[in-house]
Amino acid sequence: MLDMVQLTELTEALEQAIFNKDIEEIQRLCMEKGDFIFSLKPQKNDIQTNQKIKHFIHIHQSATQLVQSAHRAMQNQLFQSTQTRKGVSQYKGVKHAE
Repeated sequence: MLDMVQLTELTEALEQAIFNKDIEEIQRLCMEKGDFIFSLKPQKNDIQTNQKIKHFIHIHQSATQLVQSAHRAMQNQLFQSTQTRKGVSQYKGVKHAE
């Protein structure tokens, strides 16, 4: 049986975390509630429940995209700092200039 209270609370918590752009909270919620999230299945004769599940799926996809974009930004920053370090290590300095 689907726990509608838990679904509603999780949806609201994810919406708030997305609004605040709180990546750690999104990851914590998804890790803690992972079993519940993967157990969600459409109900055969309950349109209202299916609408709530669809809304949650949309929110979860938004949260996933936010986490992925943050991950890409961090990878880009790491790449840039690595490139900067390589450039600094190759620089000989003023004393070696002609």
